[in-house]
Amino acid sequence: DTVPPSDTVPPSDTVPPSDYVPLASPPPSHAAIHRPPPQRVPPTSMSRHEFSVKGMPLDFANHANDHGDDDLEGKGKPLAAAMEDVDIPTAALGGAEPSDGLPGPLVYHRLPGKGLWIDIKRRSRYYRTDWTDAFLPENLSIVISTILFMLFACLAPALAFGSIYETVTKGQIGIMETLLATGVCGVINAFVSGQPLTIQGPTGPELAYLSMLIGLCGSLNLEFMPAKFWAGMWQSLYCVIYTLLHACSLISKVTRFTEEIFSAMITMIEIVAAGTNIVNVFLGKASIGAKLWTLIIVSLTYVMAVKFRELRTSDWLNANLRKNLSNYGVSITIISLTILSSLLTPVLGIFDLRYLNVPTIIEPTWKDPMTGLARPWIVQAGGYAKPFPTWAIFLMIAPAIGGCLLGYLDQNLTEVLVNRKDRMFKKLPAYHLSNMVVGLVLYPFCAILGLPAPHPATVRSLAHVMAVTSTVTVPLPDGKGTTVRVTGVAEQRVSHLAIHILILICLTAGSVLRYVPQPIIIGIFLYLGIASIRGNQMFDRLFVLFTFERERWPTYYYVQDVDRREMTRFTLLQTVIVVTMVAISRVSQIAIVFPFLMATMVPVRIYLIPRFFSKESIDVLDL
Repeated sequence: DTVPPSDTVPPSDTVPPSDYVPLASPPPSHAAIHRPPPQRVPPTSMSRHEFSVKGMPLDFANHANDHGDDDLEGKGKPLAAAMEDVDIPTAALGGAEPSDGLPGPLVYHRLPGKGLWIDIKRRSRYYRTDWTDAFLPENLSIVISTILFMLFACLAPALAFGSIYETVTKGQIGIMETLLATGVCGVINAFVSGQPLTIQGPTGPELAYLSMLIGLCGSLNLEFMPAKFWAGMWQSLYCVIYTLLHACSLISKVTRFTEEIFSAMITMIEIVAAGTNIVNVFLGKASIGAKLWTLIIVSLTYVMAVKFRELRTSDWLNANLRKNLSNYGVSITIISLTILSSLLTPVLGIFDLRYLNVPTIIEPTWKDPMTGLARPWIVQAGGYAKPFPTWAIFLMIAPAIGGCLLGYLDQNLTEVLVNRKDRMFKKLPAYHLSNMVVGLVLYPFCAILGLPAPHPATVRSLAHVMAVTSTVTVPLPDGKGTTVRVTGVAEQRVSHLAIHILILICLTAGSVLRYVPQPIIIGIFLYLGIASIRGNQMFDRLFVLFTFERERWPTYYYVQDVDRREMTRFTLLQTVIVVTMVAISRVSQIAIVFPFLMATMVPVRIYLIPRFFSKESIDVLDL
């Protein structure tokens, strides 16, 4: 209780002498530490999809905590202190690219076929480990869980697309053909593809192509199956030629502008196809009860699928249950609503509800109306009821070019998204090899058997990549949000092979699948279309345009750094292009031109867009 000497603590109302030194200085609080704000720099072209809602890309996470998900703030330490302890270089979080001493995967070569030869050399170095890596202790459990999860994730879209194919092609291609094409082509890709992590399956561009082809055949009074055979063989030839000439390298010219338009077009085609099926039910001869029950089942299917997806980020149950229920949500939805419908429809007196048309034996969907027998598996290229004209064989060159353009974009854009540098793959991809497999094997196989040609499905491929990827969540430098750090990827072919073998086994389950109501599949198709809106920046910007209060705008980097008028014009231009292409694809007389319009988006972006938008805006919106 004594007062300290005056030479130790100066009076509060006096200035301390010049030789005064305090005994101790209190440690500055973390709030008092001045840190310069993180500098925003343009992201790399390969990581431009990894922006968080806070507007910070993955590349900015230069300093993060490495303790995993359980404690993002450094085992109880304040965030600022935790971030001082760990210094993770940018290259470890995104942008790292392994080198194998060979030219890059998308390097152009003047010598025809050189890129393919380099790809074969590249993947041959990894081929043994592509199989053995799946059985490493750190990968085995991940691979097994991925196989089970992805089986249902691939089976549900195959059923949905198969049902839509049957409607579009008037019963000539259905679920049986879709499952067979998905399974066989997936098995082939598992053995020889340049990127085994991509998942083969039915896609929106193939649906658009078949819609265009069936409309053309109807206009010219041509039989569909022979026309599809010849168009498929022409596609095969074109694909082999452009692969040998290294056209795959041109995909590096495709920017976000074209990617977003292509993705949005697929989304709108799927949504419109689901809506068209609902309208056809109400315009058909079904009873009022069946029409209303169809609407109820479609709505329940969509809502349940969405709720299962959102369960992953909710506070319900525990983390493991949330993850499993979310992963298998679509399958649980199909099974539960099938049981519900089978129990209630007899009680409600509904006996004309439509169910999946799946043969109980492995045979083509189309039946000869005269004999009631299924067509042979091998397509009769010369025609069925009448000879297929010679001039029509060469006429199929035009739709084949359109289908080849769509296939090129679908194949290579999906692989570009899968092979982004921030995936942290150790094995480089082989674009030319993947395209040669498609042109030399898959297109002819599907043409000969009359199957829909599968392509790498973007959503399912990315889901497969994420399923075999181990990650931890780390905070962003400014503390406002988190980002994901990849700790390892099980790069192997076993999961791809097993998934598609199991899909082939499902071909024998026709007697079970016939009990699934078609409205459930329509609802799944609607869900797939709307779910793909997420992650497309074009849609994000479109939604921002309808938020009139500026203070409510999300802090996306492109909202903060681009003039609103520039962003509005850029977004509306993309929207008009998408709507125009979808509308053209629905008109059979002119549907053949829409793939060519899609191909013109690259020169439009290179030569026209810079004339109407500032370089600063383009650098942000189209990086």
